[in-house]
Amino acid sequence: MPLFERKFDVDALRNYRDVAVIKALFDRWVLPGEDAGPHGLRVAVRNGYLNFYVKGQSIAKLSISSGSPRFEVHDKYVAGVVKGHEDESKYAQKYTSFSLGHGTEIPMMEVTKWVHTAETYAGDEKRFVDDLVAVTAGTLDLEMALPARPDATGKVAPRMDLVVAQGHDIGFWEAKCAVNGELRSDHNKPAAPHVVVQLRKYVAWMDNDSGPSEVRSAYSEAARILLALAEMFGKTGPAIAAWQTFADAGDTASVILPPGVVVGNYCSPRANGVLRETEMERYRSHGASFVQNQHEARLKRFGIKVLPIGCKPATSCLCILVPGKIAEVEPRP
Repeated sequence: MPLFERKFDVDALRNYRDVAVIKALFDRWVLPGEDAGPHGLRVAVRNGYLNFYVKGQSIAKLSISSGSPRFEVHDKYVAGVVKGHEDESKYAQKYTSFSLGHGTEIPMMEVTKWVHTAETYAGDEKRFVDDLVAVTAGTLDLEMALPARPDATGKVAPRMDLVVAQGHDIGFWEAKCAVNGELRSDHNKPAAPHVVVQLRKYVAWMDNDSGPSEVRSAYSEAARILLALAEMFGKTGPAIAAWQTFADAGDTASVILPPGVVVGNYCSPRANGVLRETEMERYRSHGASFVQNQHEARLKRFGIKVLPIGCKPATSCLCILVPGKIAEVEPRP
């Protein structure tokens, strides 16, 4: 049995596509390559369920249990406890589960409340990821979690922020905001920046006889599932062609490593539209020091593709990644 899979019972969902809550959620689904606005949703295929996101923040899971759909929403979203509310700390990682049969009655205002509440928990890095999805039609997945291998020490489950179909092949991107200290390390110390360690874990997981083939098969299936969902709910857009091209490649698709690092030198606005000039200035300053203090050059010396983004992208901005290696020891200039 593969360790890494992507699957979902689309045919079972087809029988329930007119259930009001399900229809309401998919009405909000905006495909990659298009701006989702403040409260549009993205959908990612997992191992047996779908994950809905708003601005990169996970809202809920939709699964099929005994042939019927079930929906799980975080308790604080159900309660409408927004980020910063005095009751926020009372809610641990607990979820409310709903059975979504034909007789299910959940007021539409509840769906709106879940989405609007979840949006307040989306940090700048998650918003940056959604900005990238909006101009990257080939996006196949967000927050790709790799399961720990049986022989791994500890619970290793690194995540890749973006999985992208680049024609017939598949590439990966780690997204960081310029203010994230994981992009930097002291030049006088041998330790590499944390993001280098993170990328090495991704590559090490793949450096296994079954790693690339599992990932390729999983995302071929994910592309087919996304295409079927888009057809079912009447979605169109550039993502359709990108997903179809990748799905048609089948076993000929290559898994491109190492992942690239895309750096956001700006902060996206929140849903309230209030400008964040002070925060923006801090981002610009960190973006400038990332270059001036040789942190960008250092990552590149390790063999990592680094792509700075100065403002919210209006058009496709992620380049085509090519195969390479991450240096074990930093080559000094």
